[in-house]
Amino acid sequence: MSDIPLHYQTAYQWTGEAAAGEISIDGSPLLPVGSPHDTGRYSPDHLLVVAAETCLANYVLLLAGLSRIEVKDYSSSAEGELMQEERAGYRFKRIVIRPRLTVVAGNEAQAERVLQKAHKLCLVARSLSCPVEMEPSVEAG
Repeated sequence: MSDIPLHYQTAYQWTGEAAAGEISIDGSPLLPVGSPHDTGRYSPDHLLVVAAETCLANYVLLLAGLSRIEVKDYSSSAEGELMQEERAGYRFKRIVIRPRLTVVAGNEAQAERVLQKAHKLCLVARSLSCPVEMEPSVEAG
């Protein structure tokens, strides 16, 4: 791993149409961004929710590997709930992530501990002012 502190650089370019823009990140393909109502573009709201969801997945898979738990399958869904604060505008009330982890039979309890630890370690969730909740499911497969 690189030395701390790590730095993350992105670049945004407006396309000249409504709220449409493109994000570039370290030579990765351009990411089309826009408002929550733009079809075919990712909104900052969606990207915030997916950042928390992906962060949890990365920690689960890392910790499972370190714990020598064979992961058969991992998937998740997530949703962010907005609320409106009087005179302040909108903010996220909460984010709920629903990870589904399938492991080799006999490793379910250990997998549940991995999920809980990953949830506590997730950098994105710890950095947000709204609560990030987890509703996990562990299965043997």
